[in-house]
Amino acid sequence: MKDEHKVTFIAIGYGFVLTLVTLLFYENYVIWSILGALTSLFNHSQMLNLTKNNKISSYKLAIHLVTRFTMYIIMMAIVYFRLRNNQEEMITALIILLLGFSSIKIGVIIYSLPIFKKSR
Repeated sequence: MKDEHKVTFIAIGYGFVLTLVTLLFYENYVIWSILGALTSLFNHSQMLNLTKNNKISSYKLAIHLVTRFTMYIIMMAIVYFRLRNNQEEMITALIILLLGFSSIKIGVIIYSLPIFKKSR
């Protein structure tokens, strides 16, 4: 299995753990953790598809990066417009959404630990 796919599976596991922790402590914000993790995983899958077969076009890469950050901004705007009346709820939802966005980054960090280096 390729390293990128291992990172994806670790990120999916992190998304599940984040969702369970959010469900236990912040029931009202579960949807934001799920949406954050799914957005990050979708963007990662698009990047894997883009870089498949080592054919990387700078134009496609630029379009992907613009699309990725546009999706992040749209998700944060949705949180803002849905929860703008209560600032405390909005800040909590944004923090949980950002934790979901970081699922691939957490997957890469976990995959770089010495536990996984032994199995390579």
